[in-house]
Amino acid sequence: MKKSVILLAVIISLFSCGNRVKVWENPQIGVTRYTYIRIKKVSFYKDSTVIDMNVNYPSFAGGFTFGKDTYIDVDGKHYLITGSDCFKLGEFTNTDPDTWEKDFTLYFEPLPRKTKVFDIIEGTFEGAYTLYNIRPEGVELPRAEVPAEYLADYPEDDVWPEMAYSEDSVTIHFKALNYKPGMSPRLDIWHFDITNPSSFKEDMIHLKDDGTYDYKCKTYYPEHVQIDMVTSPSPGWGSYLLPFTAPGEEVTVLLDMNVTPDSIHDCFVGLKGYQAKNSMRVREFDNIRMADKSDLTLAEWSIDHAGTVSDLIVAYDSVVAGVKAFNKKYGYSDADARHFFDYELRFFSIVSERKDSLFRSKEFLDYILKVRPACFFSDDFILRSDYKRVCHLFEGTRIKGFVPDFCRYLNGVKLMIGGRPISKPFIEDEYLSNLFDRVSGNMDDEIAKNKKNKFAPNVHYLDLADVAPQDILKTILARYKGKTVVLDSWATWCAWCIKGNEEMAPYKEELKDKEIVFVYITSLTSPFDRWMKSVETIPGEHYYLTEEQNDYVANRIWASGGVPHYAIFDANGNQLYIQRGWGGLDMIKTEIEKALE
Repeated sequence: MKKSVILLAVIISLFSCGNRVKVWENPQIGVTRYTYIRIKKVSFYKDSTVIDMNVNYPSFAGGFTFGKDTYIDVDGKHYLITGSDCFKLGEFTNTDPDTWEKDFTLYFEPLPRKTKVFDIIEGTFEGAYTLYNIRPEGVELPRAEVPAEYLADYPEDDVWPEMAYSEDSVTIHFKALNYKPGMSPRLDIWHFDITNPSSFKEDMIHLKDDGTYDYKCKTYYPEHVQIDMVTSPSPGWGSYLLPFTAPGEEVTVLLDMNVTPDSIHDCFVGLKGYQAKNSMRVREFDNIRMADKSDLTLAEWSIDHAGTVSDLIVAYDSVVAGVKAFNKKYGYSDADARHFFDYELRFFSIVSERKDSLFRSKEFLDYILKVRPACFFSDDFILRSDYKRVCHLFEGTRIKGFVPDFCRYLNGVKLMIGGRPISKPFIEDEYLSNLFDRVSGNMDDEIAKNKKNKFAPNVHYLDLADVAPQDILKTILARYKGKTVVLDSWATWCAWCIKGNEEMAPYKEELKDKEIVFVYITSLTSPFDRWMKSVETIPGEHYYLTEEQNDYVANRIWASGGVPHYAIFDANGNQLYIQRGWGGLDMIKTEIEKALE
């Protein structure tokens, strides 16, 4: 009798195991265009496959849906969608207006229990949701074999390039391994456009169905181009590469789509062509630098506590000592390190952000020009974007050389684009001199065309361009003396800025009879035409500042860049409150009501 009971229990146990639900908690998504969609759980039932998902998407951006023809692909076999909850298939639904999130569930025909990886495909149309290489968390896919030419030990005579200016195009060839037609991952490509040094030029491309793409751009001189691979909503969802490029040159980038990028793995698995060896050395250097932070603190704590130029000089000396120790430790020459990561320039960039008044002092300028850091004066140095922060040091000087010429050029163009009229600086290089004239003429025409618009009384386009940056906030506040002022630093492309404006609108209507004014400031990062259209729907006073003015407010009032930022001033212009980011209406409403009491 006892043996029979035990046998029956074993049979029941085996039967139950065979029908137990197989579950993947928080599975990985390998490749997708849409990083705002996450899979929370996949449940493999006998009669269906249930996928619990989450979307984080602005409620005002048009909603989301999955089509009725959505299917799961497992090794070429299709399993159709059978239903959904929280929305109807094929019909758009919005996310929560406050959190921008929504949980939902998709139901599919049952998948084989032995399924190890699958894809969700909504369709082949533009904008379709496609999620590839979905698998249990922590499971890796087989890596591609990288061809030998992408792993070659490039010769030692692959030396650092000399500085040269040209308008010939750069070509970057992309080739993906383990690629499935339709994956079409997004690649963000950033480079520094010297005709508009106020911002990076950004292009967004998608690989073709054969996993290739030929990208062309202008870099004007040898420099890094940053390539970001946006493929997955998983933590650490991006890869990046900084290949060297130069006018007229080509480089080929190899990717492996079976690699989910995180802090350890990287989709970029090979490189060949122009400066490939040095580009890979930069990656090696950066990996070591991030792992070993002891020597590379950049003396930031010293900068924060610096009260005099002498304090900054001490901090600078500690940076130099740290860099030399790092180079010696890992066997890098000073020339290599200068190309890998320009520490001196990074130091000055931090100083300009955090100690602007000291940075602009004559005492500090005299020190810089006396010490002459190599990063300022080497004619073969590959310039980086941080030059934008230090180029004004050379304004008015007549120091000769490629880099001083370039600094004066950048400073002049930046000021022009920002809306400040200037005279042509000293530029000895013929190419840069001619380019400056061309850019100057184009900008004068653009600003003149914009100023022909009929502006409403509350819209101020560069009409304070002649006001010194340090006086801009005082000048604006003086116009509204006797009133409480809510200052909003925003941009037309900023989703949180737009969300804040929308949520603030009903409350502003409640305050229309109060002694309060809402002042909005932006600069050339907001395209003029888009700005003009936006301000029509946002009641308040709108100022389009020069970039120099906007930067001053960002550094001296907000103490950092980025948008949105908010500040409240009393009727006498005294600052009462400051806020970074949109934290919801209740947060700032409380402070406004305090100011109005």
